[in-house]
Amino acid sequence: MRANLPENTVERLSQYRRILLNYQFLEHAFIFSHNLARILKTNPANVRRDLMLIGVAGDVHKGYDINELLASISTAIDKEEQEKIAFVGIGDMGRAVAEYFNQYNTKLVIAATFRFGKPSNQLIEGIPCYNIAEMQQVISSLGIKICVVAVPREFAREISSIIVNSGVRGILNFSSVPLQVPKHIYVEDYDIITKLEKIAYFMDLPPAP
Repeated sequence: MRANLPENTVERLSQYRRILLNYQFLEHAFIFSHNLARILKTNPANVRRDLMLIGVAGDVHKGYDINELLASISTAIDKEEQEKIAFVGIGDMGRAVAEYFNQYNTKLVIAATFRFGKPSNQLIEGIPCYNIAEMQQVISSLGIKICVVAVPREFAREISSIIVNSGVRGILNFSSVPLQVPKHIYVEDYDIITKLEKIAYFMDLPPAP
C-alpha cells in the first residue's frame, strides 16, 4: 500500500524521477542530495526528508543509487494499475505528455483528447480525438478518472460539471476559472496567466547572487 505522503513531497518525487531517468544508465549511477537539490533549485534537506519518507537512505560516501531510487519512487507514487487520462481542449499537450508516459512506461496513459468541432474518434498520432460534445459518453465508457482541462473561461464551469457527472475523480485545471466541484474531486489548479506574468516580471531583473 502506498504511503500517505504530503502533497509537496509527491510533487517533488515526480520531479526527482524525471531528472534521474536521464542518469540511470551511467556506469556509476549515484547522486548526492545536494546535486539533486541544485538541479531542482530546492534545499538538500527537502530532498533527504522526501526520500526518508519513502524509506530510502543514501550512502554517505556515494550518495543514492539512482536505479534503486527510481524503483522506490515508482513504488511510492505510482498506482498498481494503469490510470486513464483525458485532455479536454489541449490535444497537442496531450500528445507531448503521452510521449513521455509511453517512453518511460508509467502507470498513466492518455486514453482520449477532446476538442471543439473535431470529428468523432479521429486518431491523432495514435491518440483518439473526439468532438467535445461526446465527452460524457466517452469518458464514462472508457473508465477515465483524470481530466486535464484547458478550455475558454466561458465554457470551464459547464465542462467541469460534465466531467464530474462522467465519474472523473481528479482534474488538472488550466483554465483561469476556479472550478466548483464536489469535495471528493481532487483539483489541481495551474494558473498559466500568473505564471506568464511572473516570467515577464522576473526575466529582465538581474539574477540573484
